[in-house]
Amino acid sequence: MAHTNAGWPTNIPAGGDNLNTADDQLRRLRLDLKERFNDFVDDITADPIVLSDIDVGIVIGTPDAASVYTNAAFSLPSSGTRTLINFVAETFDTGAFHDNSSNPSRLTIATAAYYRITANITVVPGATEVTASCDIRKNGTIIASVFAENAASNPHTFMVTVIDLAAATDYYEVSINQLSGDAWVTASVAASAYFMIERLVGTV
Repeated sequence: MAHTNAGWPTNIPAGGDNLNTADDQLRRLRLDLKERFNDFVDDITADPIVLSDIDVGIVIGTPDAASVYTNAAFSLPSSGTRTLINFVAETFDTGAFHDNSSNPSRLTIATAAYYRITANITVVPGATEVTASCDIRKNGTIIASVFAENAASNPHTFMVTVIDLAAATDYYEVSINQLSGDAWVTASVAASAYFMIERLVGTV
């Protein structure tokens, strides 16, 4: 219910001193406060916002997200074609994005929304220095890439991140392309060879 002025008259009581009664001082204070509040509130007498109407479960609940990793040194042949990376272990998966055995290269969308997708892959090159690339792919098409000149035999970390609008059943993968002539491998631990996805809050 909106606040009203009906219960608090602003007229001076009959017989009261215009300047010195408690009623007059309270009346002036009340009007002064109303003016000050109206400087930053459209209407101080309007219905207040009821916080219980906010769906706090969306804000503080478990997010839709997943983080998966290779769990083994994944081979990257020098074939001239991009090699898809399989991720066969999960750190967490709250949105059914991933399956360790069926299409383990993929993070698949169940709910249409905007998502942040990140790949962080450390590779161990062979003896030949070469430029290589790491990509995030959506439904088989590259949507983000990074390139690096890898020094011979020195590990290098590729990091790619992108925000994308996805529909249900869209899927994302990571691929690496290298033409060194040597066989490379990825790191195996979760901290060095992972693929992550998170649904952005407020996009459903």
